[in-house]
Amino acid sequence: MRFCVQNACIIFCTASGASQMTVERTGSIELLVVDEAAQLKECESVAALQLQGLRHVVLIGDELQLPAMVQSEVCEKAKFGRSLFERLVLLGHNKHLLDVQYRMHPSISLFPNMEFYGGKISDAAIVKERGYQKSPKNMVEVAVISEIISNLFKVSSETKTKMNVGVISPYKGQTRAIQERIGDKYNNVSDQIFTLNVRSVDGFQGGEEDVIIISTVRSNGNGKIGFLSNRQRANVALTCARHCLWVVGNERTLNYEWFGLDKARKGLKETWMYL
Repeated sequence: MRFCVQNACIIFCTASGASQMTVERTGSIELLVVDEAAQLKECESVAALQLQGLRHVVLIGDELQLPAMVQSEVCEKAKFGRSLFERLVLLGHNKHLLDVQYRMHPSISLFPNMEFYGGKISDAAIVKERGYQKSPKNMVEVAVISEIISNLFKVSSETKTKMNVGVISPYKGQTRAIQERIGDKYNNVSDQIFTLNVRSVDGFQGGEEDVIIISTVRSNGNGKIGFLSNRQRANVALTCARHCLWVVGNERTLNYEWFGLDKARKGLKETWMYL
């Protein structure tokens, strides 16, 4: 352990852990980087700042966000929770503002930027270009799939046949809509004779069920099938069923890219449903 630490180029530790970093254990430390420095009480910075051989210290933080938690009102009034970062800022030391944000949509960042940062923060190109459309859903397919599940449940109950059903869609908006339509109706079936699993294609990878119902969602005249144009994703969706596969969608839309689907359907007796 000591050999690894002494020969490491970078050592990660907590502020309290820095107190154990002696020259004998870690060798000489020349550069110290403190992340979330504005949330670290000033007294907690002392241990790290006493590292032998230390020549440079970089404090990274935001004094305009929450400081360290102090429960005592007396200690809070005495500024016990103040960080070294905040003290240095108040003393007029120069700081470099990271003035580009990569997280929020520009309409979300507008107010906090003006209110807390004086309009100095700019939006990165990635958040300006990122698509924020709602996840697509097709309520006609939701209604059809709900009816299919109801019929499957009826057959399973009447024949006492165990049946595991999975519903797959490439869009989370569609899986949510299906879950909302179905509710908890099939969650408490006795003896687990009928189980239902509704997930996105990505969430179903590696899974399998007796019956799989695929909701393709997209319905248009130009053959844009969205996420299912990815062959790997389509492969996952089409290979999860053990005994029965339902593909619910628009025949015209699907045949643009899934042109072999109709040929496969004509060669089989299984049920396929187009809307």
